[in-house]
Amino acid sequence: MKKKNNTKKTIPENKLVRIFSIVLIITTFVFYYNSIFNHFSLDDHYVNIDNPHIAKGIEGIPEIFSTLYADDNGMAYGYRPLVRTSFALEYQFTSDLNINPYISHFINVLLYILAILLLYKVLRRLFSGYNPWFPFLVALLFMAHPTHTEVVASLKNRDVLLSFLFSFLAIWQFISWIDKDKIVHLIGGLISFILALLSKESAIAQLAIFPLVLYFFTNIKMKKLGSFIMILVSMVGIILVARWLLLPEAIRHMSFWENPLIENNNFFISISTGVYILGFYLKLLFIPYPLLYYYGYNMLPIVGWANPWVIVSFILFAGLLAFAIGRIKSKDILAFAILYFFINMSMYANIVAPVPGIVGDRFVFFSSLSFAIFITWLLFKVFGIVRIKPVVKNRRIIWVLILIIIIIAPYGYYVRVRNKQWSTTYSLYGSDMPHLWNSVKANNLFAHELMKRANNELSKPVNPYKFITGIIDKADKHYSQAVALDSTHFSAWNNLGIIYSKIHGNQAKLRVQSHLKNNKPTKAEEERINSEKYFNKAIGYFNKAIQQNPKYGSAYFNLGNAYDLQQKWDSSIVYFKKAVDVDGGKLVSLSRLANAYYLNNQPLEAVKWNQKMIAEFPTSDMPFINLGNYAINANDTIEAVKYFKKAFELEEKPSIGRLLSNYYKSIGDKSSSDFYIRKTYESEQRIKKRK
Repeated sequence: MKKKNNTKKTIPENKLVRIFSIVLIITTFVFYYNSIFNHFSLDDHYVNIDNPHIAKGIEGIPEIFSTLYADDNGMAYGYRPLVRTSFALEYQFTSDLNINPYISHFINVLLYILAILLLYKVLRRLFSGYNPWFPFLVALLFMAHPTHTEVVASLKNRDVLLSFLFSFLAIWQFISWIDKDKIVHLIGGLISFILALLSKESAIAQLAIFPLVLYFFTNIKMKKLGSFIMILVSMVGIILVARWLLLPEAIRHMSFWENPLIENNNFFISISTGVYILGFYLKLLFIPYPLLYYYGYNMLPIVGWANPWVIVSFILFAGLLAFAIGRIKSKDILAFAILYFFINMSMYANIVAPVPGIVGDRFVFFSSLSFAIFITWLLFKVFGIVRIKPVVKNRRIIWVLILIIIIIAPYGYYVRVRNKQWSTTYSLYGSDMPHLWNSVKANNLFAHELMKRANNELSKPVNPYKFITGIIDKADKHYSQAVALDSTHFSAWNNLGIIYSKIHGNQAKLRVQSHLKNNKPTKAEEERINSEKYFNKAIGYFNKAIQQNPKYGSAYFNLGNAYDLQQKWDSSIVYFKKAVDVDGGKLVSLSRLANAYYLNNQPLEAVKWNQKMIAEFPTSDMPFINLGNYAINANDTIEAVKYFKKAFELEEKPSIGRLLSNYYKSIGDKSSSDFYIRKTYESEQRIKKRK
């Protein structure tokens, strides 16, 4: 009689790894599939076709490597050539396709899948003596965490994805260097680290992570570890010197509404607020709701040591650090997770330096691995599952798996909801606004987006003003909230002025004309009074903007425009001149100044300023159009045609082309008329293609 074998069969580990890898791929794709159909949103202009270097495709790559990441509004900062190169390559081959943003989002999802698979590969090595379910569940929890939506669904944050990929590729190479004792892996790890730095500068935090990993998970000797650290530090030092020598100077001015800590000179307040912020991030890892695209002033308070949450956070983090330090020698997994969290969050606690937005969902991307390790460790502990590889199947793992599913199921739902919210800039602002009422920037951005919609409607042939007052009033409410939170926010004051001058004031003027045309003088007088009230209110807003920023050219320009709309040419000339002085003579300011002189019966001054425009902006058609219009008003058709022809040579605008075609048709010059109508058609096709 055969003896019964009670040993339960186990699935071979290599087969289990394949199954787990497939599950990770499928779940990641299911969670993030709907983000593929998103458009460009928020800061995506840094890395899409609006970026002049990226729009050149492959041709722009040399410039990408020799310029900074962001360069506008007098500021230049960051160096992330790798992510910009990826978008330049995309644009080279997809610029003519309507699905261009979808391709970019699809690539982001693929990169995230690769990141999860690489993480799983590294975790299998780090926990090589563990139950094979352990690294899989850690990777699954990490993948599902909702805070990652900002990184995957926002194209601009591809820099985080690439930085993560290359950082973990470096970890794999460095571990292989110790395991196999081959120098090629050390070189491969250093190259991977450089690529991580070229993806995003915050990868410099991995300078401390690499030695930490090698100490906890390899048998590296302390002397060799010390030499390794010296190599890393030396390499980073060389990179920093090279950047200082070869790249333009970085200029990054942070505003109060971005981070109120910039105006704090008390070191102890910075520390206490940093402890509070670390507590906020810990809460975000355990309760990832609500997720927001931006925070800034006044979403988180600047707090002292008496704040109860600071006290709780300090006690908690001091205890965690003490535990981690006490367990370093024994290489405890929780000690590693705690130190990994603190090292990665050191960049974003606002203790070393103020962070734009003060906090951000994307900043916990790396650190969420600590959360995943802790939760998996805790569940194994609760159900008494040994973390070492089992000889037979352990049915208690089913209960762990059920609890993990209970955790990630709502995660998955929220991830898909959040992906949809990232679909467009407007959908993102609108969905987050109920939670961002105290954010200066969020109010300003949402109001600005609302006004873009309103202005788009107002640009149509039929006046839709009475149908879009709700949108305009909503924008007014959010601009007003921005200045209520921060009275120094000059752009919000300026935008309020634009609402009351270019829209409300101008619309009241149009109603005056309509009532006069329909012989309703009483109604016309009422609207004239309303118009004057609107313009006075606008002028007050513009002056507040200038009071907060005396070098704010836009406010001077808009003041000039407000007086221009009221036909107060003397005043409009004064402020257009100030705009020219402040903004260095922008083309549009010069043009409006010239036309204000002309309308004020000073044609010689108008011509003089247009001649100045021709000298300073020789490729612009604007001064020639102005001079052509002056000639038309003076009944000098020959002179007008001369200027319009020059304007059309510089910029083939359809309106000018048609005007010239009609002129030549009127004098019987069919050849010239046909020439300009053909050129007009070609110009219209180019415009249509750009749209």
